[in-house]
Amino acid sequence: MSKNQIKTLLCVTIAGLFFIPAVIFNLWYLILIGAFFDWLPLPTGWMKLDKDKVRNKKLIVLHIIVTLIAYLFAIVWIFNPVTVYKFLFLEIWWLAVVVGIFITKK
Repeated sequence: MSKNQIKTLLCVTIAGLFFIPAVIFNLWYLILIGAFFDWLPLPTGWMKLDKDKVRNKKLIVLHIIVTLIAYLFAIVWIFNPVTVYKFLFLEIWWLAVVVGIFITKK
């Protein structure tokens, strides 16, 4: 595992540590802090993949789509505090994490 992959996983872990209490305790502003860590690997370049190590490019597209859908539910929850939206955010965000795990080869 490369140093960049480790940094990315650490950021995603920190994001999850903010997202879970945000949902459990209904603290929407923790989503903003978690989102900072969740998206940090993009501008830093830690999430940049070598083309020869990508298992399936369709998984990258799926990861992007699922992540954006999750954040759509987060935004809806912030502006419309219905309980179902916060759980949909967390569940779909977790699916994005799982898809992200399968993007690179061993």
